[in-house]
Amino acid sequence: MQREQGFDEAPPRAPRSIVERVEENVSRALGIVSTRHRSATQGLRLTAGLDVVELIFQTISDNYERGNAAGNRNQSKENWRWQQLKSRIAAHNKSPEVVLERAIAAACERVGHTEWANQVPVASGLMGGAADRRRAVDLVHRCDERHFEFIELKIASDTPLYAAVEIIGYGSVWLLARATPPTLRSAIVEADHVDLRVLAPHRYYARYELTELEGALDAGCRAIGRERGVTMTFAFEALDERLVGALTIDDDELLAALDARSSWRDGGRR
Repeated sequence: MQREQGFDEAPPRAPRSIVERVEENVSRALGIVSTRHRSATQGLRLTAGLDVVELIFQTISDNYERGNAAGNRNQSKENWRWQQLKSRIAAHNKSPEVVLERAIAAACERVGHTEWANQVPVASGLMGGAADRRRAVDLVHRCDERHFEFIELKIASDTPLYAAVEIIGYGSVWLLARATPPTLRSAIVEADHVDLRVLAPHRYYARYELTELEGALDAGCRAIGRERGVTMTFAFEALDERLVGALTIDDDELLAALDARSSWRDGGRR
């Protein structure tokens, strides 16, 4: 089944990254050049029997095992940390995703909101090197004591498919962390419900038909979570356009707009 879904046979050397071969395996299984290519993903059709979520998880699980990630799980105290906010941004960093993410963090700091965190590391030190030191979830939202959202924030870069593969990869690392938790306790690792979300403006989704893909990825996430005694879901969500250029609105308005996320399909509030 793994080979049919595009899963490569394990290379002889140990992986350098927890997500090594994920993008390549998914692209091969879907019959496209790259998940980053807009033209390749605009008319995407899923092959019957292909479980993209299982493919992502199996690739990462293989890397996790061959890279001795369980043995390295205490190399960093930063992985899955809760709750910290990183609001500083380098003057030269003009990335709209980073600008918005740091604006959200700064607003939370100023008004005392404790249900959000940003740039939460997931794999630092797991492969024994520095390759995954900067690999992190853009935004994490605590919905309840054991319920979190992992959010991949996009404004204009990459594609919805690429963003989905990225956040599902982080969800896969979370599942493996729960199976072999680090010594330092983490509220995120101890959660039993995680919602994986791609969050972007409506215009980011406009050129794509994502209904089939979203449904398949959500079904795959629910299945893989159910097998491990947790709830895991997936969805594409639309960002309030007021948050693009968020430095122009006040803190309360920014955080209220963030809470008013909607479906990518119709813009209606969920």
